[in-house]
Amino acid sequence: MASFCPKCNRKLKLTDLKPTCPGCDTNLLYYRIEERLEVDALNAEIEHSRTQKMMDRGKAAMVGSPWAIARIVLLVLVITTFLLPLASLSASGPYFERDTTYTAINLVTTLMEFDFGAIGLIGSPIVGNATIFFAGSVVCVALALVMALFQLIFSFLSCSKRGFGRNVTFSVLGIVFSLGSSVLFNMFVKAMNDVAPGFMSGKVGFGIYVVAGAFALVLALNIIIKVKNLVPVKYTPCYIGKEHMLYEEFVEKYGSGKVTLDLVMEHHDELMPKKEEQPEEVNA
Repeated sequence: MASFCPKCNRKLKLTDLKPTCPGCDTNLLYYRIEERLEVDALNAEIEHSRTQKMMDRGKAAMVGSPWAIARIVLLVLVITTFLLPLASLSASGPYFERDTTYTAINLVTTLMEFDFGAIGLIGSPIVGNATIFFAGSVVCVALALVMALFQLIFSFLSCSKRGFGRNVTFSVLGIVFSLGSSVLFNMFVKAMNDVAPGFMSGKVGFGIYVVAGAFALVLALNIIIKVKNLVPVKYTPCYIGKEHMLYEEFVEKYGSGKVTLDLVMEHHDELMPKKEEQPEEVNA
C-alpha cells in the first residue's frame, strides 16, 4: 500500500488495511488506473525502442557492410596468429639438452601451471632479474591474447557511442603487450647468459611480430571505418504512444528517462489515448 494517498496526499498508517483512503474514500487500487496502465505501456515501448536501437547497432557492426565482415574475419585471424612460434629457447648442460618452441598455448599453460613457490627466485641475487623478465614476458603474451579475445567479443558494440574508443584501446594494448613480451624475453635471455654464459640461448620468433602486425591492421581498419563511415547503422523506426510518435521525437520532447504518472497527467491530451465517443441511440 502507498504511504500517501495519491488524491488527497493523506499519510497512510500501517493500520489502514482497507483498499480505500480513510480521508477521501478513494479506492487506492483503481485510482487513475487508466493513466497508470498507460505509463506502463509507454515505458514498455520505450524499452523496446532502446533494445531495437542496440540490436540495429549490433547488426551493423557484425554484418552491416563488407567492411564490417572484413573486420570480423581479421579479428579471428588475430587470435589464430597466437598459434605461431612466438619464441624459442635452448638449454644445454653436461647431462641434458633441451629445445623448446613457445606458442601462446604452451606459454599460457606455463603460466597456469606455474609453481608459486618459485616466486622466491625473484629475490635471488643470481637469477632474480631473469625470473622477473621471463614471468613478465609470459604475462604480456597472456594479456595480448586477452586483448585479442576482447576485440572479438566486444566487436558487436563497435557502432555504439564508445565503440571506436574501445576498439582502439584493445588494439593499442595488444600491440604494447605483444612487443613488450618480446623485449622482456630478450632481457631474460641476456640476464641468463650474464649469469651462466653458454648455458642458455633463445630468440624471439616471427610469430610475435605477426601478432603485433595483426593488431596494427585491426587498428588501421577501425580508423578507416570511423573516418570514412564505412559501416553506417540503419535504424528500424520505432514508435511511442497511441499517436505513433517516432522514438527520437518522443525523446526530444519528453526526455530519455522513464515516463512517470505526473508526466502523463501533465500531458494527458497528448499521451493518453482518446476515448471514442459512443453514438447516441436513436429511437425509431
